[in-house]
Amino acid sequence: MKGLSLFSGIGGLDIAAGWAGITPVLLSEIEPYACSILRKRWENIQNVGDITRYTDATLRELGGFPFYPCGKCPADDKESIDIIYGGFPCQDVSVAGKQRGLSGKRSRLWFEMLRVIREIRPRWVLAENVRGAVNLALDTVKAGLEQEGYKVWAFVIPASAVGAPHQRERLFVIGCKKSVCTILEKQLHRINLPFVKKKPCTAVSKGAFWPTPTVGTSGSGHLCGGTGHWQMLTQHLPLKEARKMGAGNGGKLNPDWVENLMGFQIGWTDIACNHPISFKGWPALINSTQYPYEPPRTIDCIPYRAQRLKCLGNAVVPQQAYPFFRAVRELNVIYSSCC
Repeated sequence: MKGLSLFSGIGGLDIAAGWAGITPVLLSEIEPYACSILRKRWENIQNVGDITRYTDATLRELGGFPFYPCGKCPADDKESIDIIYGGFPCQDVSVAGKQRGLSGKRSRLWFEMLRVIREIRPRWVLAENVRGAVNLALDTVKAGLEQEGYKVWAFVIPASAVGAPHQRERLFVIGCKKSVCTILEKQLHRINLPFVKKKPCTAVSKGAFWPTPTVGTSGSGHLCGGTGHWQMLTQHLPLKEARKMGAGNGGKLNPDWVENLMGFQIGWTDIACNHPISFKGWPALINSTQYPYEPPRTIDCIPYRAQRLKCLGNAVVPQQAYPFFRAVRELNVIYSSCC
């Protein structure tokens, strides 16, 4: 399957899509440091940049590769892109923002995503956002997709549902063209999936969850959580252990550790790292002993620390999105076998 990636960030959704067998053919991101990460990790895939550049004329100019060697592009062949996916900006629908909804300057870019969907008309759509979008954006997003001929389902799940030691509730909106649904319904005899709202767990028997990583408001790139700042990393550690982790002499939050917390490979956001370390498991909970594979939770000096933390604070947990891409991939295989 081929995908069009919008609001790509550091590639969290692209990683999840890749696990499911979906290949992005174009990326779209404007934040400078995130763009440098995309160039590092997907050097052969073009980043178009501003989503407003995804116009019919631009797609024709791009043409040919990577869509079709014969020179066709999505504007000519509507089947060249199977899925459009992206996490449209959350600043105006997040509880941490001013909650202007889709009328806000950033989150109204959803309508640009909808325009691209209208022009290319893929079989599938996946839109991701924060939990706050349920009240401030979901009805509009759902109505827009339905008007374009899609059947729509919405799911809210926390990162803890896939094993992460933090909540990070996220809304996933899945759209499938009604013509595709009709064929799948005949094949499967059912496709009416329920709206799922998973009640988050706030604690487990061995300790409390870490705060959900979000971008702080200080401009310094610090991450904050709903229960306070990340200085709490050292509050629950014996002094000897804290010093061993680099926290005893003014150590600051280590982006390598936050990558582990967010389900990324260690070194993923480090543009100097050519070979990120594979993900070996989630970090321990608060009040728990650090696992051997965890990077130090704090560190004294590291290049681009603030930029890396900011990107991670905006990112999606890939493992959280993977089940949806996997379902789309499997249903698409069934649909293709019927056509």
